[in-house]
Amino acid sequence: MKSAAIPVFRGRRVLLLHKNDRDRQTLESQLNRLGMLVESRDTAQRHDWDLIDVCFFDADSEKRFTFPWACNEPKIPLIAMMGSETPERIKWCLANGVSSFLVKPVRSSGTYLALMQVEHRFAELKRINTQINELRERVKSRRIVFKALLQIMHAFKLNEDQAFEKLRSVSMHQQVSIEALAVSIVCGEPVESYKDTDAAKNKSPNKLDGH
Repeated sequence: MKSAAIPVFRGRRVLLLHKNDRDRQTLESQLNRLGMLVESRDTAQRHDWDLIDVCFFDADSEKRFTFPWACNEPKIPLIAMMGSETPERIKWCLANGVSSFLVKPVRSSGTYLALMQVEHRFAELKRINTQINELRERVKSRRIVFKALLQIMHAFKLNEDQAFEKLRSVSMHQQVSIEALAVSIVCGEPVESYKDTDAAKNKSPNKLDGH
């Protein structure tokens, strides 16, 4: 089994959302020693999240930070800085896609471990979310195909198997996927025109064409 490569953090861009105190200053110093590019702010109000590689934020803040993405679907790795380990705070962090924690007060150790954890867990979270989205698309496609089958069954008085065979035959004739053809049908393409497709398929070539 191939071992995972050790990540290199030098040059990565860090957003540090925390008030200017000893914890923030200690963390800034550690991140700088790792060669990371640190930007410290008091609020999460920004419009260039695509330029950030990882975000540390104060989970103890009375005013919780809001991020511009759906819960548990973070665009970047999140590390929560936490001194008060209450179940409610931890639950909120996990629900918002936090992949690692850094205990406060920040000490000389723990930062590199948090970065390693977030590197692995964020990649796993992205993989899981990708699989979920793919499954959603499959379910959506199947629903569309089923709607198209119903229209074909009604138009040609066919059973489900016959309708699917017709859908498959037409998709091959038009050189498109079954899903793409089903979308066209559901969007209003008249299925009655598929009679001509069957006729063209069954038409024999003219043997005199070679003369």
